[in-house]
Amino acid sequence: MMRWNHAVRILVAIFTVVLLVAGGSPVFAKPGSGGGKPNGPGHDPEETVVFTLDPSTHGNPEGVAFDKRSGAFFVGAVGDGALYRGMLNDPTVTEFIPGESGKSAVGMKVAKGKLYVAGGNTGTLSVYDIATKELVASFETGGGGFLNDLVVTKEGDVFITDSFRPTLWRVTAEQVEAGSGLPEGIPMGPEVEYEAGAFNLNGIVSLRGGKRLIVVQSNNGKLFLIDLKDKAPDGRKIHPIDVEPLVGGDGLLLDRGRLIVVQGAPPTLTFVQLGHGRLRWKVLERRTDPTFRGPSTIARAWHLYLVVNADFATSNTPFTVSGIPREEEEDE
Repeated sequence: MMRWNHAVRILVAIFTVVLLVAGGSPVFAKPGSGGGKPNGPGHDPEETVVFTLDPSTHGNPEGVAFDKRSGAFFVGAVGDGALYRGMLNDPTVTEFIPGESGKSAVGMKVAKGKLYVAGGNTGTLSVYDIATKELVASFETGGGGFLNDLVVTKEGDVFITDSFRPTLWRVTAEQVEAGSGLPEGIPMGPEVEYEAGAFNLNGIVSLRGGKRLIVVQSNNGKLFLIDLKDKAPDGRKIHPIDVEPLVGGDGLLLDRGRLIVVQGAPPTLTFVQLGHGRLRWKVLERRTDPTFRGPSTIARAWHLYLVVNADFATSNTPFTVSGIPREEEEDE
């Protein structure tokens, strides 16, 4: 099994290739230099909030999750799996659970008082009780993969993308409650063609309470809609979505009928209009921000979009999270 520093080198190398291909709130820090594309409607970079990870000694941050119950957000480090906790009214994000050698934290979600963490090249899914910080469930998928991102459905089932193996992993709500179990591997081929040595399936979100999933394939920018149907072969039907390539697509977020795709190079939030029953979708707009540094993923936190600056290209510290104003609607 790869050690974390080897995995980080792979991330940096692939990020570099993608770069070549891709050609209200208090402001805690002034935006720095960066970006280069229009900020997009409804986004004033002077209102961007910058949160700083302290200490920034656990490797690049990658995942983020927001807890509506407490108003806290969590960030994970690729280097040793350290987990950070921050509040929207505090510019400093501090250590929540210490890291350990051999661990890694990539995609993250909060659901019903639990923090779910995909373990990257470790092949593990870890579940923590937020109130006690205790590890309450752990699941292994074996070596050779890279558990990248995850989604927790309303029923409590967990789906995890694997960037290196053509498999979507499922952990049931019952297994989470029991604290252990054998994850189910749902094959993604032949519909999703995996490229060896590349980051393939990455970000994931759910529709219709978990009956449908949307995933992005980072290396070629393709989007797929996965119908989870018991009577279908392998229990799923995979539909390619007709939309312009979103190369380097990483984290995903559904918000107001739009899919937000985080792209690290150039650093962009791409807003995609869903097809509402059709498989032809449309890019609505792109936004960037001067504080972006190789962003990896996104979470909605009330009036903000929290965007993690993974910065795999330079790994300059301190690492940060950008709080991008989320425009309000009349009914909110």
